[in-house]
Amino acid sequence: MPEGIFITGGTGNTGQALLRLVAADKTLRGVRITGLCRPGGRGERLLPHGVKIAGGDASSAESLGKVYRGEPVVIHLSSIFHAGAVLEGCRGMKRLVAVSSTRIFSKTWERAGEIEAAELAIERSGVPYTILRPTMIYGNSEDRNISKFIRLIMKYRIVPLPGGGKSVFQPVHVDDLAGGILAALEAPESAGKSYNVPGGSAHSLREIVEIISGILDRKVLIVPFPLALAEAAAGLQEKLLPRPFIHREQIERLREDKRYDFSEAAKDLGYAPRELRAGIEQEIREM
Repeated sequence: MPEGIFITGGTGNTGQALLRLVAADKTLRGVRITGLCRPGGRGERLLPHGVKIAGGDASSAESLGKVYRGEPVVIHLSSIFHAGAVLEGCRGMKRLVAVSSTRIFSKTWERAGEIEAAELAIERSGVPYTILRPTMIYGNSEDRNISKFIRLIMKYRIVPLPGGGKSVFQPVHVDDLAGGILAALEAPESAGKSYNVPGGSAHSLREIVEIISGILDRKVLIVPFPLALAEAAAGLQEKLLPRPFIHREQIERLREDKRYDFSEAAKDLGYAPRELRAGIEQEIREM
């Protein structure tokens, strides 16, 4: 049992799910947990979990160095792009569990190489690490993925889908991801390894819409339109709007199959994610 845990990103959806699991884990009772929170951030979300708040910025090694107090375990849930700052600012850590992304495998996303560089920095740091790569994360009303479709289908009966919704996704429920993080922390054999942690089932975008509409018992008309047209529209949005609803790279990634094997995580971490239908049913009940 570690003497202390330092967490970045604890106020986010994944962080909140993880802290709920940590609070229920008897082996971690009495462990001192410190959560990094930017000034003006949602630090109040850490208090119910008994987390000590440290004011700082995960993107700044200098800021981290001022508040990190030598906790042996660091759980990095904030952006994987901040990995270098975390490694420098939290010198002396004995164990690192970092959440990356399966976007590292993208052939179209321009920042995939930056994720690869961040992971490489972790691997070369000399710190016993575990890297987890989730897919699209969903699971509550604050997620920016499945909840959008749920609200869309609740409100409208016409759903436009780029490319006819043929693109395949494997969304992971936030509670399953949190369980994987905790399992990595407690599994010695996970040190020095990276794992893909997708959801339990893969579906086309059209199937996801049909699952949601079926659970809601709400008939919708799916209207397909060409991917090229969607890319052009997204590009125009980026030029005209300060906060585009969707970015061109998100449309471009619809040309990629986002289906991943999690057998290694199942073997080492006991990772057994729920299928998408079960996760969406839970999300709709909670919404």
